[in-house]
Amino acid sequence: MAIVLRYSNVRRPDNTLRHAPFIPIYTYDASGKRLVFDALVDSGADTTVVPKDLALVLGLNEGNELETRGIGGPVRVRSSKLALTVKGQHEAYSVNVPVLILQDQSNIPLILGRNGFFEEFHITFRQDQEKIVLKKVLT
Repeated sequence: MAIVLRYSNVRRPDNTLRHAPFIPIYTYDASGKRLVFDALVDSGADTTVVPKDLALVLGLNEGNELETRGIGGPVRVRSSKLALTVKGQHEAYSVNVPVLILQDQSNIPLILGRNGFFEEFHITFRQDQEKIVLKKVLT
């Protein structure tokens, strides 16, 4: 079976709305309270990236600080792991993915990248239908 999710409306800096492959992610904060928020599925991102303010809410344990490069140039990050769940109408899958936590205050969403997340699913972008299909890789 596969999880089929519709793209979400996203407000751009110019204040226009645009559909993008954001999907709901279920996880827990530092106190154990269940949270749901949208994350961008980004085939161009090597790694899952978490903004610092969200990492604090989630209580992610952070590793040593290092520098990496993104589309905007060099950034300071710390490594961690994030346990998350994706759900469809008839199924749900939990995965534990490596993440990089941005150390500056940036205005980006949680970005689901290839390492860790894409390895767990066969992912199909149906751009013409504004849908994304996640099918769990069976090992």
